[in-house]
Amino acid sequence: MKKILIYTVGALLVVGNYGCKKFLNQVPDDRLTFDQMYEKKATVDRALANVYSTLPDQDQDRAPSVNGNIGPWTAASDEADYTLPNFSENVNTGAWDATSGQVNYHWQNFYRGIQAASSFMANVTKCTDCNLGGIDIVNRYYNEARALRAIYYYHLVRQYGPVVLLGNDPIASDAPLVEISKPRNSMDECIDYIVSELDATSARLPATPQASEDYGHITSSVADAYKIKALLTAARPLFNGNTDYAGLKNQDGKQLISQTASAAKWTRLATAAKAFLNNPNYSSYALYSVAATPAGLPNTAFNRAFIATRDVFLNGWNSEIIFGRGGDVTLYQYSLAPNHNGASGGDKGGSFLSPSQQLVDAFFTVNGLPIESDPAYTANGTSSYQAPDPNDQNATRAISNMFVNREPRFYADITYTGRKWINTSSNIITDFTNSGNAGKGAIANNDYTKTGYTSRKHLTVAGWTSGRTIFTTIRLAEIYLDYIEALQESNPSDPDILIYLNRIRTRAGIAPYGSGAGALPVPTDMRDAIRRERRVELAFELDRYFYTREWKIAETTDTQIKGLNIAQNAPGFYTPVVTENRVFQKKHYLWPIPNGEIQKVPVIVQNTGW
Repeated sequence: MKKILIYTVGALLVVGNYGCKKFLNQVPDDRLTFDQMYEKKATVDRALANVYSTLPDQDQDRAPSVNGNIGPWTAASDEADYTLPNFSENVNTGAWDATSGQVNYHWQNFYRGIQAASSFMANVTKCTDCNLGGIDIVNRYYNEARALRAIYYYHLVRQYGPVVLLGNDPIASDAPLVEISKPRNSMDECIDYIVSELDATSARLPATPQASEDYGHITSSVADAYKIKALLTAARPLFNGNTDYAGLKNQDGKQLISQTASAAKWTRLATAAKAFLNNPNYSSYALYSVAATPAGLPNTAFNRAFIATRDVFLNGWNSEIIFGRGGDVTLYQYSLAPNHNGASGGDKGGSFLSPSQQLVDAFFTVNGLPIESDPAYTANGTSSYQAPDPNDQNATRAISNMFVNREPRFYADITYTGRKWINTSSNIITDFTNSGNAGKGAIANNDYTKTGYTSRKHLTVAGWTSGRTIFTTIRLAEIYLDYIEALQESNPSDPDILIYLNRIRTRAGIAPYGSGAGALPVPTDMRDAIRRERRVELAFELDRYFYTREWKIAETTDTQIKGLNIAQNAPGFYTPVVTENRVFQKKHYLWPIPNGEIQKVPVIVQNTGW
């Protein structure tokens, strides 16, 4: 595939914030250079790449808000903790506010992206050689930039709530302050604008990638997928009739978040998701599956489900991937790899990303049941059991019963004590107990897991030094989950709920719900069942932080992290303990508007509680 390279094209960036800092002051020669930038396709490609560069780089999850335009979404959720200190620790302890640099970082970066997109759109028509071969490159690039601008607004609103819509034209370098000092738009206005812009671009872009060089570019399906994500944010309780924000008004009294819950928002979402799933132009998308297992792993249904749920993230641009982004994966993968004492290369990592006991317990059993509902499950004692790892099928070892007979996604996502390391050419068995080869007592520094687990989702099977093609941003399973959540809230008797939920469960190798042979009874609390499925299916995909907030449950879910007792050897090691207490207050459902922005543009009101 052809990666979109990142260029710093100074003439396209806003130097500072959207409201008061202006484009680089340009003398006539600079303006000539700016114009020339858009004359030839080669430099237009670079300018477009600059617009793309604001997309969050998921592989920088380890260093939120420092680079890559990504926030502390994993380690500030109840999925995991990072051993390395970063901004997530400030979020988790409540030691952040409207003056924090990271708060300003994201606000400014996304507005820079918005301005870069508007500037590109205003100038791309100057290209003189962009229609070679009869392909309307100008039109396509224009609409890619337009979609990206809407996507950047989406990222802003899910972090900060209602924001300022700047309009469709780039801000002129000599615009007076009074013209660019705008109050916040309402949440409904923001969502309507995002949706209308994505609809407009979807009608003008190719449905799906037409060639290998199209991967990583915005297509119609990508625009439609982001529209679904925006409508989902708008329909959930945080922004749909949330009376906690009754006082969030502009200075003229304009209500920024609707105080009346609207079922129509769920219907609108369901309609958009169904249109995506029924679109014949998107028929090439399908849940990733495998017909056979690799050598050294018996070709059973369970093992095929394990390989499918593992390799959907490793097998490039496969049938399930709607959008993704390339980048440097080594730091992220190093965080996933245990710090195996005495190992080297791709077998010795940092043990930084530590999944919580809450997430471990969320995975279903092999019978497709929550652990608290399966009488066959026990957390006590050990059994001889072998996980579905290639070239490890003849080994027998005692592992905790917590890890015995769990669903395939558990084995695809979690590294636990007694598990063969993912590197297929390695014979290392990971041991996180205090004196084990990756345990706290055996490590000379602080590079050990805080919870007694590490994540292996997104990690290549050749160790952390081996690269991946992309980090997946949106895949078909997420559209399924968005659709069934919308149906559950708007039309709970719709049979599509079970159809699409069961497709996910069947691919995952666990029993579907229903009345057929081998099926489990339909859950009485389908909302809870859908949320459970989402938690497991989308673990470590930067989703959990936002949906606990959008569901308004973070005050319950985000107050502590549990893990195993890493200061002990077995059996004490297997006693779950609280590894971190966290601070979550109502104001934390939204990020504060940067204080500097409010000082410069006083018509912008602050979020509730900050």
